[in-house]
Amino acid sequence: MHGVPTLSNREPRQGHPAAPDAYAAMGWIEAFSELAQMAIAEEDDESLRRGYEDELLRRAVYLRAAGLFDVVEIRHPALRAMLDDAR
Repeated sequence: MHGVPTLSNREPRQGHPAAPDAYAAMGWIEAFSELAQMAIAEEDDESLRRGYEDELLRRAVYLRAAGLFDVVEIRHPALRAMLDDAR
């Protein structure tokens, strides 16, 4: 698992094509997407699916704080409802 990303209010660095924080953020988004796909696809093992969902909701707190869900639309109805309910 990845560590919790550091969210900061700093201005973007000038002259740097990609700050290390951007790579950490991408890792979090990729992991969130992968967990979402596994949770949606898991039909046989309820405890495994719940584990994926619990981790999704834990990560969603940080991604919501970073503003991801202000610019990205969750299209899967069940996933969108789960994230909306967790607010």
